[in-house]
Amino acid sequence: MILLFQTLLVIFISFQDLNEYIYYIDDSQLIKRDIISEEIEVIDFNNPDMINLNDYELMVKESGIFFISNDSGIVYKIKDDFLTRIDKSLDNRLLADSYIFSHNDTIFRYGGYGFWSQRNFMIYFDEDFKEWEFYPSNIDSYSPEGSYKGTYFKSDNEVYFIGGQSIDEKNKLKSKNNNEVIKYDFNTKIFENLGNLNFHFNYESLIVKDDSGFAINTGTQIAYVKPKENLVQFYNKTPQQLNIFQYPNIQNQNKYYNDNYLIKLYRNSNKTREKVILAKSSFYRNKLSEIKLYKKSLFIKPSITSFLILLSLVLLVIYIIDKIRFNHIILNSKGIVYKRVLNQLSPKEINFMKDILKDNYITTKSVLKITENKNLSYPHNIKIKDQFIKELNVKLKTIFNSNDSPLEVRSSKTDARIKEHYLNDNFKKIITRLSVKI
Repeated sequence: MILLFQTLLVIFISFQDLNEYIYYIDDSQLIKRDIISEEIEVIDFNNPDMINLNDYELMVKESGIFFISNDSGIVYKIKDDFLTRIDKSLDNRLLADSYIFSHNDTIFRYGGYGFWSQRNFMIYFDEDFKEWEFYPSNIDSYSPEGSYKGTYFKSDNEVYFIGGQSIDEKNKLKSKNNNEVIKYDFNTKIFENLGNLNFHFNYESLIVKDDSGFAINTGTQIAYVKPKENLVQFYNKTPQQLNIFQYPNIQNQNKYYNDNYLIKLYRNSNKTREKVILAKSSFYRNKLSEIKLYKKSLFIKPSITSFLILLSLVLLVIYIIDKIRFNHIILNSKGIVYKRVLNQLSPKEINFMKDILKDNYITTKSVLKITENKNLSYPHNIKIKDQFIKELNVKLKTIFNSNDSPLEVRSSKTDARIKEHYLNDNFKKIITRLSVKI
């Protein structure tokens, strides 16, 4: 019980320490600043490997102070006043200029460049195993292109990866602007492509991040980027803001706390630099214009699940159309198409079928006109007509696999002397699906 109490007390003190201080590198010194009293403390430590702190990202957790290599998976931690390497990673240089951030007191990385390609997934540092581990995303997640040298913005359980660069697939020795604005949700573990970037900027032009977005130095103006609102606001610089120091090729050390910015400025003509506190409320003045940060794309790559759903729908539509076509019956100039098979008929049989389908019956006289041979006698033509009807009946029974004779004969209602050939009721059910295309 006492051990548990002591552990909880250490965690509480560590958490309180994280919320009452900010940490940053200034002139190769690690600074701890009290956000209430503004008192600063230089944290001294030995650096036996003589690493350049500007090549590392400073990360402060409850368990201590870490320095993460900008190029690889190397991790240092201050232990007993010594900067000690704690990871078991290979110095593979596959993570150059990746996005390094913290979530729930865990160090994460996204993207990064190495060996003519960029990463498009997230990893996290497992302090117990001293290794970087793959952080899986949901199967429904969008698959980003991946990028490096971009800017991230984190808000609660969401993190936005904006712009940066990616490898040109046509020439892997060249980089190109990455136009994706990617949002990752830690609750759903889903990447989402919000759209195409509408405001391109160099990641080294970052001034400072706050709880709503981040400020970018565009020269004579300041662009206030608000990812959650899909907005970029442009402001004229004040004389003081013209002296903002930019961090070239090193990590930005400007901070935000208590609605104030802690920003490094040039103070005089001899270019002396010092940290200055500027109120956020007065930092953005003389608004000039605003634009959308990104334009929503109509052509966003689907996730695996949505792709499979779309594919299933397409296949279902194809199946239904095919089923309809399979059951559809067509009378054309060559015969009857049934179940995608052409059953050839003679020209006389085709004319007979056209006439009987038109009026639902055909008189004996009309049949004689179709089958008549003028060189033969009337009795002979009657025999030819009867044989014609008999053979056509057999053909129709065979085509439609019917046990009944499709063609029957009856006396006309208007004149009992006139005989009519008609389709029986069972065959009519089949013929309703038939269309004439001659």
